[in-house]
Amino acid sequence: MSLYRKGLLAFALVILIAVGTVFLLVSRQAEGEFRQYALLYSGRTQNLGTALIAYYATQNSWDDLQATLPNLSAGAGTQQGQGGRGAGRGSGQWGVQGSTEFWDFRVADVSGKVVAHLEGDVQGTISRAEMAQALPLNLDGETIGYLLPDPSSAHTIVLGEPEQQYLSQIRVALWTGAAVAFVAALLVGGLLMRGIVAPVKRLTRAAETIAQGNLEARAAVSARDEIGQLGRAFNAMAENLARSQAARQVQTADIAHELRNPLAVLRGTLEAIADGIYAPTPENLDPALAQVQTLTRLVEDLRVLALADAGELYLERHPLNFAVLLAREIDAHRIPMREQGLSLSCSLPVALPEIHGDSDRLAQVLNNLLANAAHHVPAGGEVRVSAHMDQHGVVVQIADNGPGVPEADLPRLFERFWRGDPSRSRDTGGSGLGLAIARRIIEAHEGRIWAAATPGGGLTVAFWLPGAES
Repeated sequence: MSLYRKGLLAFALVILIAVGTVFLLVSRQAEGEFRQYALLYSGRTQNLGTALIAYYATQNSWDDLQATLPNLSAGAGTQQGQGGRGAGRGSGQWGVQGSTEFWDFRVADVSGKVVAHLEGDVQGTISRAEMAQALPLNLDGETIGYLLPDPSSAHTIVLGEPEQQYLSQIRVALWTGAAVAFVAALLVGGLLMRGIVAPVKRLTRAAETIAQGNLEARAAVSARDEIGQLGRAFNAMAENLARSQAARQVQTADIAHELRNPLAVLRGTLEAIADGIYAPTPENLDPALAQVQTLTRLVEDLRVLALADAGELYLERHPLNFAVLLAREIDAHRIPMREQGLSLSCSLPVALPEIHGDSDRLAQVLNNLLANAAHHVPAGGEVRVSAHMDQHGVVVQIADNGPGVPEADLPRLFERFWRGDPSRSRDTGGSGLGLAIARRIIEAHEGRIWAAATPGGGLTVAFWLPGAES
């Protein structure tokens, strides 16, 4: 069964229960009120009221009414010549109003105090609500008491044909209203259910299209409810899936490109040695060894990124004097940069907060960032390293005055194998994975890393690490 039919069936059941419950309650209440009205204004009740008024007019009070009440009740039943009953139970006709199997009533004075009770003790008072349902006894325009038939008498009253027809008309009207309400509510429920199911069908079709390999499929979303939120989340998921697929394709092509050149050099060198063109001397083997080292670094970088992607990058974290680590890495790059004709300067505070981190991995980050700056700054350029405390942590900035990166490309700087222009190609060294690895290591330390343009030209890469206390 489809979701639409299930929902429509659920709507129908709920509507049927609601309409049926209302019908039964209204029908029962209407019949009960009508029976009470018919009893109150029946010939016998009216005759009894007339007899009670006459009794009060003769006695000028309700004294000794309890003793006389059975005779008055019997007389009220015979005044119309339709039979009646004595003091208790029996059966008889009430003129055109019908007959009853039970007849009981109370008489109260003008204050509501019960002065007589046909089938019970004379005690208590009647409430205002009961006064409103009682037959007032009036003498010379003044209320002298109340006649209150027992409600159980109304339930057993046998109605005449006109009253039965009236109740039948009420039931027909209620059945008609219930049927119309059911159909109308079902139509509205069907429209609402169709509006709920339609976006789900669109999502299903889009999911099936994506499952067939078309990652460009999207679900049309216009609603702002939970279904709309689901549709937008689905489209975002599909967009991320398409981007991931494209990134995997680009990464595969980039890895193939990175492997091709070293392998080509290595193959050419080995073939030349094997053919006797080159002698197997250290001078001829060094280029091949250099390419093997390049491949080793590339494979290691890819391994680190794979571990980081899987959340399995192991960090041996311990309290770390970050100022000492930073100074050590800067000193390690001074001579290589000087040989490249670069100037390396630093501005470090006297003390920095202690860091809780992996010293080898953080040293790898600093090495990657300094090597990246050295690779892309021409001779005569400058690399500046600075650090300061910020937000319960440490901020390190590595700025250069090289060619820089366009502002639109800054967010892509930490993508794998990304190179923005020919000046940042593989010919200048590196695998294109250094900044991607640095980002993964910094994020594994609950830090963040970013890039910005250096004032006056160049690129600044900065990162923040939380202090050991935070």
